[in-house]
Amino acid sequence: MNSDALHTTVKRGRSALLEAQRRARGLASKGNLSAAIPLLRGAVERGLDSSDDSLHPVIAKCLVTLGSCCIEAGLIDEGMAHLRRAIELDARNADAYCALAYACEQRGLPDVAVEMLREAVRANPRCASAYKSLAGYYLEQQRFDEAIEACRRALKLDPGYEPGYVELAMASERAGDLPQAAAALEHAIRLDPHNLEYRLGLARNLATQGQLRDAAEGLREATRVFPDSVEAHQALGEICGELGDYGEMIEQGKALRILSPKNPAAFELLATGHFQSGQVVEAMDAVRRLVGLEPHEAHHHLKMGILLQHLGRLGPALEEFMRASSMSSHHDVETAQAAQEAIANLDDIQVRQILLRAAEDQVFRVKLMRDAAATAFSYGFRLSPEALNALMSMDFELSHEADQEQPEMYH
Repeated sequence: MNSDALHTTVKRGRSALLEAQRRARGLASKGNLSAAIPLLRGAVERGLDSSDDSLHPVIAKCLVTLGSCCIEAGLIDEGMAHLRRAIELDARNADAYCALAYACEQRGLPDVAVEMLREAVRANPRCASAYKSLAGYYLEQQRFDEAIEACRRALKLDPGYEPGYVELAMASERAGDLPQAAAALEHAIRLDPHNLEYRLGLARNLATQGQLRDAAEGLREATRVFPDSVEAHQALGEICGELGDYGEMIEQGKALRILSPKNPAAFELLATGHFQSGQVVEAMDAVRRLVGLEPHEAHHHLKMGILLQHLGRLGPALEEFMRASSMSSHHDVETAQAAQEAIANLDDIQVRQILLRAAEDQVFRVKLMRDAAATAFSYGFRLSPEALNALMSMDFELSHEADQEQPEMYH
């Protein structure tokens, strides 16, 4: 075979390998590993049949993709074998070491994994992904300064390396440097404006820093870019609630309800927004939907009781408070305590009203002395069993005598 024919054959072989790798990556990105793996196996076998050593770096790239797909599919032994073969063919392929490090982590060999990452850096000191992978290891070990430095090395080598900014954001946040984490996420968003997770992460970061208005503006942009994102609308609604912008909170709740009609978060936003806006009836409708969707959630019944009390429906309010207390007593201490406080508050308000009326209305006082429980009920009061027992133990006649002696206390 003359040199021109050989060159053409090698060129075709390289093109075939790269095309197989491209197609396999596309299949893997869609989760179709069962198609990607045999495609690469065949391409690698054909490449290895060639006697041309110049194909080795390209074959190594295919082996890295094949090994990664096998590991992702749970074929860890086969995957590690492909990655070792890739290193044999191209000792400077840092991606092979990084993928092998990941396989070692899967096998519970962290020490071997970090050594593979160090080998990746030694194999190709200009490989940004190797430094990024090493940063991930340092992050798991809570060695935040080293993780941040490794990320910076990666980004110095490749200022457009998107995963490097994401890793830097994670390391900076774990280290407590939220402004640096926010700056890294902003870089990542500029590189990939259509990544929702970056935008949500930046909004959470800004909210944690207390920059609620900036967080809200970022989330508004997210809802424009991703109008069908449940997460973006929910996060924006919650931030608006913290800002006291209840009108927009309601709007986000409505948008979320359209996108996800059975999503409790939509009705949480609507309930809070309407209640804080003084629209108690509308808030009640939203809470009823919450109770219907999640009837065993005690805090929904607590909300229902609060709204009923605002509407002056004391009996149903007390029932909801007691239901919330009973449902949450064993697993939700916070809700149980809030329900008990709501019951005590409702009892206290009513007992004060009963005592005040008894001091001013002799007929009412006489009825209380005869049957305190029945009288309180007939006059519209709704007390807990504990409060009723306390009421029935009171000596209203003595109270009346004291009232006669000190009328100025009530007039």
